[in-house]
Parts: sequence; structure tokens; C-alpha cells
Amino acid sequence: MTKFFKALPRLIKTAFYSLIRHLAMAMTASSVVAITLTVLSLFLILAGNIEVVTDSIQQDLQIHVVLKSDVTAEKELKDSKEAIENIKNVKKVKFSNKDQELELMIKERGDAFKIYNGERNPLSNGYFVSVKNVKEIKETTEAIKKLDMIKDAKYGGTSVSKLVSVLDAVHSGGIIFIGLLSLLAIFLIANAIKLTIYARSNEIAIMRNVGAMNWYIKVPFMIEGMLIGLIGSIVPCFITYFGYQYIYELFGGRLEYTMFELIPSIPFTFKICGILIVGSMLVGLIGSMFATNKHLKVNR
Repeated sequence: MTKFFKALPRLIKTAFYSLIRHLAMAMTASSVVAITLTVLSLFLILAGNIEVVTDSIQQDLQIHVVLKSDVTAEKELKDSKEAIENIKNVKKVKFSNKDQELELMIKERGDAFKIYNGERNPLSNGYFVSVKNVKEIKETTEAIKKLDMIKDAKYGGTSVSKLVSVLDAVHSGGIIFIGLLSLLAIFLIANAIKLTIYARSNEIAIMRNVGAMNWYIKVPFMIEGMLIGLIGSIVPCFITYFGYQYIYELFGGRLEYTMFELIPSIPFTFKICGILIVGSMLVGLIGSMFATNKHLKVNR
């Protein structure tokens, strides 16, 4: 370990010299990595905002429970609430008296229902139930309906559940695509490092003949791979920061014609840039390590 740290400055210097000597190959690899990272950045932005939208839908989606008209006594209301709370997927139960139910109806269906204010109110008391898992909201609604004191229970319907499922699928698909892009970047950097290794194969053979350790030969290439990855991340970081900030300001922080808010550009873009920089250097390290290991193994 002591030898490694003593040799590290020289190995870094060697990596920089190699990068400059093979600048054309390094820039080609960096350009391809930059394109890959730009696509990756777009998917990270989409995935982040889709997750926020999904969470927003899940928080707003509730089951509207209507009690039977004769359930008015305090003990009956308490028992009905406890019965709902005991259902497995129920997270929170909020009481809504019949006056609040009428206000909701007026808000949804128009001022014509104002004539039922006061003693003429024909509605029953109810509850608004939040659930832990939106995917099981249909089953939870059916379980609530089976309770003795419940007249009816409804939620946003299958269209909302399908929307949540679609957003989850897009999010999962984005993660898989990010993984594939990372593998592609590793492959590209590995090939770029391979070309550098072949160009220096005589030098490597001499180093091995004079007794150089494998790590001494590999480390400069690994550092070079990290530098290629780092250079490739510069342009995508600029595009991510300024591009997303422009889009955020253009739409006023929310998706057009919807109530879904976009994630604020700061610190969201800083996090993505951090992922791009660290990820690209890690990919460069892995790609170069594979290439050098393969070369040293074949040419023992």
C-alpha cells in the first residue's frame, strides 16, 4: 500500500500524458459518453418528476365512505371509524359530517344544491380514507363496503389506478434503460482504452519484462478511463443545469394545464450533475479495468 501511494503521483502524470498523446481517441470516446450521459440525464429528470407526480396522486387519492343515515350516535361513529382503521391497508380516517358532505356536493355539482342547507340536508355523515398502498385501493374499498354501518364507498376509479400503474411502469422502465445506458458507456470506454493499450503494447511488454507489477501497469489506464468519463460529463452537466432551469421557468414550475408541480431546479440539477460526474468516472474506471485486465491476462 505504501508503494502504491508513493507511485501514485507518477501514475497520474503518466495517465495525463497518455491522454494528451492519444487525444483524438480520448475525445471520440468522451463525445460518445457525453451523448450517452445526456440521454441518461433526460431520463433521470423524467424519472424524478414522474416519482413526484406519482406520490402526489397517491397522497390525493382517497376513498369516500358514506355511512348509513341512521348512524348518528357518537358511539356508532366511533365504532365505525375503528372498524375502518382496523382494515389492513388503511392509513388514515378523517370524519366528514353531513354539512361538510353537502358543501362538497355543492362544490362538485353546482349551487343548485344549496337549497338543501340546514335541516333539509338529506345526506349522511362520512369519512375520507387514505390508504398505504394505492395499488390495493380497490380491495380496500370492497372491504369497507362490507362493514355493517357503511352505505357506500367510492374512490377515483380504475382510471386513476391505471395512471399510477403506468407511471410506476415508466419509472421502472427508466431505471432499466439507465442500466443499459451505463453498460453501453462501459463498453465504449473499454474499447477506447483498448485502443490506447494496443498503441502502448510494446511499452507494456517492456514494463512487464523489467518486473513491473500488474497494478503499476493498470492504474494509469484506470485513471485515464476516469478522466475520459469526467470530460464526457462536462457538456451533459451544462445541458442539465441550464436546460432544466429554462424549462422550469418556461412552465412556471408546473406542467401545463395540470396541477402537477415540477421539481425545483436547485438542488435537483446539482444532484443529477453529481450523479453524472461520479457515474461517468466510475463507468470509466470499470471500463478501463476490464480492458486492462483482459489485455494483461491474454498477453501473460
